[in-house]
Amino acid sequence: MSINIMKAAVLERFHQDLVIKEIPIPQPKRGEVLIKVKASGLCGTDLHIQDGRLPTVKVPYVPGHETAGEVWELGAEVDGFEIGDSVIVAIDILCNTCRFCTTGRGNLCTHLVRLGFERNGGHEEYMVAPAANLLKFDKKVPYEKAAIIPDAVACMYHAIKNQGQVRASDKICILGVGGLGLQGVQIAKHFGAEVFCTSRQDRKLEIAKQSGADHVINTTRENLFETIRGLTSGEMCDVVFDNIGIDSSIQTSLDICRPGGKVVMVGYDEDIFHVQYQSTAMKEKEIIGIRGSNRRDLVETIRLVEDGIIDPYIFKTYALDEINQALADLRAGHSLGRTVLLL
Repeated sequence: MSINIMKAAVLERFHQDLVIKEIPIPQPKRGEVLIKVKASGLCGTDLHIQDGRLPTVKVPYVPGHETAGEVWELGAEVDGFEIGDSVIVAIDILCNTCRFCTTGRGNLCTHLVRLGFERNGGHEEYMVAPAANLLKFDKKVPYEKAAIIPDAVACMYHAIKNQGQVRASDKICILGVGGLGLQGVQIAKHFGAEVFCTSRQDRKLEIAKQSGADHVINTTRENLFETIRGLTSGEMCDVVFDNIGIDSSIQTSLDICRPGGKVVMVGYDEDIFHVQYQSTAMKEKEIIGIRGSNRRDLVETIRLVEDGIIDPYIFKTYALDEINQALADLRAGHSLGRTVLLL
């Protein structure tokens, strides 16, 4: 392979497999950095992209929004980085001028452009990103674990700390523990919560228990409402994180949420949900959205990973050439946690 050519997984058409192609290595412009990608994470959003469900994504392009690698080349006017630095790539390219960017809520930027969505992402051997989107991490952290910090870890951190406002002794439930939820177990325990997890798969619940969950509930065998009521002496949960994201899961979350409690919408698989209006309003329950994370979340999660407080859970790794198998496994529900491409 030519020194100026790299391998990339290209989504050429929606509803089709990605194509492994040889394409030119991109060159960093002013304020940008060329990264040698070491690891690139996969998640359910990759399936939504493949299915054409995100209207801002235009093909052909290279997906991948969980990226870790080495600084390979610096564009003009880039300071603060050196060749060989280990970095993760923040997903959101911000305008830094709108009301959200200037008040610390850049994840809601009104002019948002995202790496791996509207711009090429990390499912390629080399990737260009703005220097402002890079954060260094200690080389002792494996690249595959670092790669999922920008989404799977930081997203759950933002959901738990900011949106759910979880406090010590809170009873929280992660409804549908998986690629994000298994990170969330560790984060919620860090904040001192009592953690309940649900799944239809015993193996996922075993991993959740090993990650620190206090109670695990297989919803194919147990009545979730009655089990939660029994384990909480009728108090129910302070915060429920709906990682399933289907029509019925929001009402299920509200059912196991105490009066005055919160339901945080983390997963999204269906476009519309229905809930019981009166019981939700009269008991002052809140339904709260969550989108990505902000810069402070990323900085804090990197430190927690470096300090060993959070150990990002990776179920399986694949080579870049195996991306379509990895996506098929994810779609079929064979993945019991986050999966990552190693380059």
